[in-house]
Amino acid sequence: MPKSQRFDYFDEDIHIPYEFHSRIVRFKITEDTYECIMTNLHRDDFSVEEIKDLYHKRWGVETSFRELKYAIGLSALHSKKRELIKQEIYARILLYNFSQRIIQKIKIDKRKTKYTYQINFTRAFHLVREFLRKKSGKPLPVESLIAKEILPIRPYRSNTRHPKFKGVVYFNYRFD
Repeated sequence: MPKSQRFDYFDEDIHIPYEFHSRIVRFKITEDTYECIMTNLHRDDFSVEEIKDLYHKRWGVETSFRELKYAIGLSALHSKKRELIKQEIYARILLYNFSQRIIQKIKIDKRKTKYTYQINFTRAFHLVREFLRKKSGKPLPVESLIAKEILPIRPYRSNTRHPKFKGVVYFNYRFD
């Protein structure tokens, strides 16, 4: 870890090495594909099959974090102060939960096609946000608009990730 990295969990005056025990668990997913997971769960307490099951149960949480980070925009914060950062995070979590609640109520028509379909969360979120921003005039038919924003579910599809770090995005650009 670089010296410039903030790691404020320990007292700076005490220079004791930080021990972190972990293990790597590898299990088979398909005939030629394996999954490797790093965990701090002890091998006497959790078998490989139990960890595989826990990982599978956690997958919904992981996809929720991905939606919060990229669709909702939590990868770039606008604040510097700790309290304002918390406020941004809570506001976006609230907006995420509100959007999910609306999406869960929408029924997708069954089609006789190759794939089954799901709601496109990113587009649905933007429609909900637009609905909340609208102050006057005719209200948007949010549920019917969201029902049109669907994507096919393609099992066993994977893309390589190319994450890029995003720093704080300040609102100063708005002031001339």
